Amino acid sequence: MATSKEEALARFLKARQQKRECIARLEKSMKETYEQRTGKSADYFFAL
Repeated sequence: MATSKEEALARFLKARQQKRECIARLEKSMKETYEQRTGKSADYFFAL
């Protein structure tokens, strides 16, 4: 049973890391688009 618990934790941590990387790419893309569109830099970014 310990193995499945460890595997589940490893999958969870991997998914969390992938989400962080995806959010970072999304933030960069959205800020660049906003700056091109408005000429101003974005002050903040929010994502769930």
